Amino acid sequence: MGIDKPKQYKNKDKRHPTATNPYIRVLVKIYRFLARRVATPFNKAVLKRLMKSRMWRPRISTSRIKLAMRKPDKKDHICVCVSHVIHDDRVLGLKPLKVCALKFSKGARAAIESAGGQCLTFDQLAMITPKGSKCVLIRGKVTRRKQYKSFGAPGVPGSHAVPKLGNRKSALRGRRHENARGRRKSRAFKVKA
Repeated sequence: MGIDKPKQYKNKDKRHPTATNPYIRVLVKIYRFLARRVATPFNKAVLKRLMKSRMWRPRISTSRIKLAMRKPDKKDHICVCVSHVIHDDRVLGLKPLKVCALKFSKGARAAIESAGGQCLTFDQLAMITPKGSKCVLIRGKVTRRKQYKSFGAPGVPGSHAVPKLGNRKSALRGRRHENARGRRKSRAFKVKA
């Protein structure tokens, strides 16, 4: 007879990628094999990040890559980001870096290669270092999304949440909705946190 396990002990980890992109699905197969056979924390981390949806794989700029690889001991390391790399025009001098990512913008690829660096794909990385040795795994900030600015109640003291305006002409979603009947700071109104 089997054992009835309580629901709180169920494994809630993702087992399949959300992406329908065939390239990402092939990479998941490769890194699932590597995570099992070459059981290093790097391969497990890459597999976990490949499974994530696009929102949880925020893009990263060349300036953040430059900042992550600025120390001299990381000179011969490979910068790995499981996301899209875009170019920051404000960056002037890039060092010759090896960068591995899912996707590169035209500007980012040109900037990295003109500095004497290399743009790698994840299947190339798996061939070069199956263990993930001499790799620096970095990621972008999820909270850089526009939606994060409006998270939380806008009226709470100490809150910097941007109010959701929606249709400004509508009576319900305007900037000054229900402001007249005492619901303002001058009348000591506070939103209960």
